[in-house]
Amino acid sequence: MSSLKFKVKRLQWKNSKACLAVLVVILAIVFIFAMALRIRVLEPLQITDSSMYPRHKEKEILWMCKLPQCTDKIAYNETVWATLRNGESIIRKVIGLPGDKIDFSDRGRVKTPHGNFKWKDETAFIQRRHLHVPRKGDTLRFAQLNDIEEDYMINLLIESGRKFYVKTTLWQGDREIGIERLGSTKLGNRQVSLQEIDFLPWQDRYLLEEQIFHTEPGDSPIQIRREFYDEIDSSKITEIVVPEDCYFLACTKGAFCLDSREVGYFTKSHIRGRYVKEPRIVINTVRGFVRKALAAVMISKKKAKKEAAQPESDAQPQNTDSTKN
Repeated sequence: MSSLKFKVKRLQWKNSKACLAVLVVILAIVFIFAMALRIRVLEPLQITDSSMYPRHKEKEILWMCKLPQCTDKIAYNETVWATLRNGESIIRKVIGLPGDKIDFSDRGRVKTPHGNFKWKDETAFIQRRHLHVPRKGDTLRFAQLNDIEEDYMINLLIESGRKFYVKTTLWQGDREIGIERLGSTKLGNRQVSLQEIDFLPWQDRYLLEEQIFHTEPGDSPIQIRREFYDEIDSSKITEIVVPEDCYFLACTKGAFCLDSREVGYFTKSHIRGRYVKEPRIVINTVRGFVRKALAAVMISKKKAKKEAAQPESDAQPQNTDSTKN
């Protein structure tokens, strides 16, 4: 008989408005959890080109973990999701960590403290260069930087929103040459404009210096020097304090690919996520965190309910005693 009553009650519950309300709440919780997982935890990205081949193929879907636990523990050789300063998303490989010294050869070879890397058919580095990937809080003085590091520091100044202007001069040894001398130089088949001199990348400046050196009398090297001034008070900018840890990101495919070689360092705030091969691990971690949070809430509710019931139990004997008297 009790079994029949139970079945009847269960059938009544399934057809009740309360049951429907509970189902709606459960579906809402599942939907919110899925949206939170998508927005805050994992995001699928599709590779739209061959820049990461053969590591990742074109049109391959990569799951990017956006949790601080993922972006705070970026390691050498990992695949990350980053954004350029114009907001464009890119997927690149980490070849330089904060504090690393990176050496580039004119044959496309890269040497880091973690290993060596080589781009096939790469000609971006026409001369050997080295650079130091800065950490958060590092003070970098422009007078101590080489040409490639100077370019990257300009990008950091622009990213920080600081307004500045550049004064470019041309030197042969200790003798200053009129800057208009650069107007007779060419990049490829194009005549160089003096208006673009201030922000030409180091490779182009090197080529211009070589052109002038071969036509200018004297044995001293030609050097294009730049000084930086604040737009507000015209004070000279001699150093910059790095606001965040920096990373050097690169394509797997060498040529015709936008990465740190061209745009400079990527600060930590521009690293949006880290590639995870097993997204289920991240999902299970989040689920475990949610379960623990819900368990903590239930424990606190039970504790509060027990404390609320305690005064009633304490008051009961007093009522009994007064009745006896």
